[in-house]
Amino acid sequence: MTASSPLQLVVSGCCGRMGSLICQEASQHPQRFRLTGAVEHNGHPQVGQPLACQPQIKVLSDLKRGLQGADLLIEFTTPEASLAHAHTAAEEKVSMIIGTTGFSNQQLEQLQNLSKKIPIFWSPNMSIGIVIVRKAIASISQLLLNFGLAERTQVKISETHHIQKKDKPSGTAKALAAELFKTTGWLIKDEEIEAKREGDVVGIHSVIFQFGSEKIRVEHEALDRAVFAQGALLVAENFHRLYKNPGWYGIDDFVR
Repeated sequence: MTASSPLQLVVSGCCGRMGSLICQEASQHPQRFRLTGAVEHNGHPQVGQPLACQPQIKVLSDLKRGLQGADLLIEFTTPEASLAHAHTAAEEKVSMIIGTTGFSNQQLEQLQNLSKKIPIFWSPNMSIGIVIVRKAIASISQLLLNFGLAERTQVKISETHHIQKKDKPSGTAKALAAELFKTTGWLIKDEEIEAKREGDVVGIHSVIFQFGSEKIRVEHEALDRAVFAQGALLVAENFHRLYKNPGWYGIDDFVR
């Protein structure tokens, strides 16, 4: 990829909820992105069929074949599939952006080991709004600590997603909890996070601080799944340009 040529993209899970949105968004910006491969798991009914948004591309089940000539692989699938695909990407020396959630600590450790071979970016939420929320709750936490109110503050995290979301609580909710722990040492365990699965809710995350007779609520709601696809492509475009060396990267690196 040169400064003027489009980013050569491969999307795994191309027929899934997020994968199809990423393919659609990328196809609308041909000056920035060129979809060179679309991959689904072996046995998927769309394998061998034209991709809906770009009929000249056929859906493949062979990731290694799909990665030929690619700059970057974008992955929103399952933890098991993402880990297997990361091995293939590392062999082919193709950078990777992962938005998959639900990884175990052991699986994340394996991904981090693979990032010694290629640049790997992982974030449980690609929304710019969630980045702002994380920064906001870190600032609130620090101020409460400075005012001597931390010990008297009750903090609650809640999240709501569509009924098909498998991991519970969400990776984003866990990231918000990690932000609080990093800032003030507040520990909110997974089982203490209120997690609801309702209808077709895209994603709602709330953090509530209550101290004395005061309550502060910070809430983010994604109104359309397209925001995650747009965020993933924004990260992809800049990540490939800025991070050429192997390593484990996250949303904070991108913001910096």
